[in-house]
Amino acid sequence: MANSLSSLTKLKLITTSDHATRPLLEVLSGWLTSALQRPVSKAKARKLIIAGAVYVNGRRVTVAPHVLSSGIRIEATVDVTKLFDDATSRDKAFELTVGRILFEDEDLIFVDKPSGLPAHPTQDKARDSLFSAVRRFLERRDRVSDPYLGLHHRLDRDTSGVLLFTKSKRANAAVAQSFSEHSTLKVYQALTICRSDLNDDWIIRNNLGKVSSKSKRSCYGAVRSGGQFAETSFRVLGRYLQGLWVEAIPKTGRTHQIRVHLAEHGLPILGDDLYGTSESSRLAPRLMLHAVQLVLQHPITRHEVSVRSPQPPDFQVCRRNLEKRKLL
Repeated sequence: MANSLSSLTKLKLITTSDHATRPLLEVLSGWLTSALQRPVSKAKARKLIIAGAVYVNGRRVTVAPHVLSSGIRIEATVDVTKLFDDATSRDKAFELTVGRILFEDEDLIFVDKPSGLPAHPTQDKARDSLFSAVRRFLERRDRVSDPYLGLHHRLDRDTSGVLLFTKSKRANAAVAQSFSEHSTLKVYQALTICRSDLNDDWIIRNNLGKVSSKSKRSCYGAVRSGGQFAETSFRVLGRYLQGLWVEAIPKTGRTHQIRVHLAEHGLPILGDDLYGTSESSRLAPRLMLHAVQLVLQHPITRHEVSVRSPQPPDFQVCRRNLEKRKLL
């Protein structure tokens, strides 16, 4: 193990029985966190693998879902500056900028959420959230202490896109009702693996419930009894040899709904380390799910408000890589 941490650091680990049967991403994340003395998420560990910086027993690893045994030699070459120089590092506060505000008035503020940042505060007090960042932004800009802020829907940590906050108590009830009655239109885009035997559009309706835990994270899936009703409409936007570009419109808002519906339909989202496969994890550095549009009736004016979020650069790059191998 390297004793001093220059920008480019080479690290080595020999696995023990404590690492046996554990996935490479989990071990890599924990090991690098200890070695670098800074939190290294699974998303960052996957980026290292995709960049070709991780070797197992002398061979470069290109697929993240790799189950380990004891006595395995793992080597990683880490550019410390690049690894931690991003807005959503666990140990770095996220500062909201004007450019990320998609729409705002006296009662509402729509923000373009980056991937890797939790929407709401977590039990990890050291980790920032978009909710906290928006409050700090409003405090500084409006010169007020403890501004009112409400959050009525959430995006998974690694999902990017448009997220709505309320800025006034008078807007809260109507916005809450809009989401509870599923009258708000939410449009997502995802990049998935490819299936040739697939219609251009389809609808999935089933009940979703917790089915297991994976690395201390809850997994959801279709259940025959119990659970909550879930419905999602899907449409193919682009077909490529290595994947699909898909639009998803959830009628309900269950935990991991789009991810589960696609995975159980044989279309895991690229970069999904919870519901994905070795193939889907290999093709993307993070979960390729983006909340592209949110439409609802304004709680005060009663006019329709439609807000869109542009595809982030990493999503565009991943889609272009798929497009290089188009179906004829």
